[in-house]
Amino acid sequence: MVKKDSAKQDFTARLVAACDSAGIAGHGRNQQIAKALQARGCKISAPGVWKWFNAQSIPDDSNLLALSQLLDVRVEWLQYGMEKPAARVTQYPFNQQRPVFRVESLDIGQHSAHGIAARDQLLETLQAIEYNPDEARLLFNGRSAEHIRLIAINSDSMAGTFAPRDQLFVDISVQRFDGDGIYLFTLDEQFYLKRLQLQHHRVAVISDNKRYETWYLTLEEAARLQVIARVVMSQSRNYQFPG
Repeated sequence: MVKKDSAKQDFTARLVAACDSAGIAGHGRNQQIAKALQARGCKISAPGVWKWFNAQSIPDDSNLLALSQLLDVRVEWLQYGMEKPAARVTQYPFNQQRPVFRVESLDIGQHSAHGIAARDQLLETLQAIEYNPDEARLLFNGRSAEHIRLIAINSDSMAGTFAPRDQLFVDISVQRFDGDGIYLFTLDEQFYLKRLQLQHHRVAVISDNKRYETWYLTLEEAARLQVIARVVMSQSRNYQFPG
């Protein structure tokens, strides 16, 4: 409890310092910040902001990101006290692009060229997607854009977790089984998107769709897996067309 209270107090101290630096001080700042965050689409009230200033709560990730952008400080500093408070250059010359976190599509054609039927389970629906760097840092837990790739699933074997055409974000820096999770991998020239789970002296290969049977690998067989990537996040492709 003491440690949690200390974290809230430390956050409040950084919040007050950031507000003072931004010229937001004195009576009425709770309402002022609440209105500014609401204008950015955040669901927060003035009493909720009051709790931040009085070490009673810490914003969730979405409010924290918006708050850091409003106060022009780094989200890592506001949340944890990491790095310097100054966030970034907020104004860019007209001929200078604003920095982005760009996620490229996974090149499944390369894997198919080696005789692996990746296209049976995966689709190429988007070439790339771009994020604000601060938002991407939270979404991908600090992973580099060089390590993240995008792909869409074309199979129902993981139904219940992913639906066909859902976007998957995968970490291509993971090239071996390093703990329970969902992986893209090949085994004996077959391509798989499956959940791998260590069970004593074997590894279970699980389809979250219960219509498919779980099968097992010995630890020696699991060592032969050629891991392409590990799934770190998904995004639903449930389109809605207003009438």
